[in-house]
Amino acid sequence: MAIEATGAVNAYRAAIERLQQTAGNSETGQAKPSDFSTMVQNFAEGAVEVGKQSEQATAAAAAGKADINSVVVAVAEAELTLNSVVAIRDKVLQAYQQILRMPI
Repeated sequence: MAIEATGAVNAYRAAIERLQQTAGNSETGQAKPSDFSTMVQNFAEGAVEVGKQSEQATAAAAAGKADINSVVVAVAEAELTLNSVVAIRDKVLQAYQQILRMPI
């Protein structure tokens, strides 16, 4: 599970970096703070941050510097966040597939 979660967090981190690179190159219009892409970016950044905090808590526990209860809470929060990210991704893909099936 930890390897899969780390891979997912790294994938979302790479997606955030791509969003940041393309957001600066947009010449067609100005990005609004309430843009959908901004919302997705903020959500992805939050998910990455939760993953980082979980990893730090786990490393601190391995070094004997953290309470096991706080580690369990951090890992559970990271798991819940990852499940939320996957659920949202699935819904976005379903919506995209429905759009593709629409008659023109």
